[in-house]
Amino acid sequence: MSKVRVLSYNVRGLRDDVRALTEVVRRCHPDVLLVQEAPSLLRWRSRCAALARECGLVYVAGGRTAGGNLLLVNQRVSVHGVGEHRIRQPLRDPIRGVVSATLGVGRTRFGVVGMHLSLSTAGRERDIREVLAVVRSFAGLPVVVAGDLNEEPGGASWRALADAGLRDLGGGQEAKSTFPAGDPRARIDAVFATDGRMRGTEYGVPGDPALRVDLVRATDHLPVLAGLDLG
Repeated sequence: MSKVRVLSYNVRGLRDDVRALTEVVRRCHPDVLLVQEAPSLLRWRSRCAALARECGLVYVAGGRTAGGNLLLVNQRVSVHGVGEHRIRQPLRDPIRGVVSATLGVGRTRFGVVGMHLSLSTAGRERDIREVLAVVRSFAGLPVVVAGDLNEEPGGASWRALADAGLRDLGGGQEAKSTFPAGDPRARIDAVFATDGRMRGTEYGVPGDPALRVDLVRATDHLPVLAGLDLG
């Protein structure tokens, strides 16, 4: 049985303590890192590549070309295809998009989709339709979806993911709030997986006491780490 560790992290454009951020990522030992608010303006390509190197990971896809969503992987993960999609937004709204890839661990292939939904209700409705269209493109493969939903469980986007057969891996347990990092009060970041195709083995905000200060300094969101048996 193949196992994979997926980390989802909103890094706020690397405007905070990048050393603390990369320390958090390295201590989590992810196979797959899905980043929201990756560098997407001046020198965004070189900054995304530098982030990958500093985290000990490999750049796969994303950045500005995926609306600030970025996908990095460990070298044990093989890449069989990538997708970058920009979502049309009203003038002056932040860019949004979807990053995706077909990945492999051992003999098992699976899809991953990274998202960052709008701050507005109408925007999230538009964005989640685009996300689900990408999910459906992985016909026959198990899929992991992760990112910043900008709303809490029970919201329309969470329901849309559930209706599409994607299970909230933090559901049914005391999943911690993820925002703001210094005094988390809202659970708006999460990891989902195709219902019945993947078994969650661990889930939550990293609890290593050595990371307590770094988690607050790194960015304004707490990361979410999910362990999965791919079957």
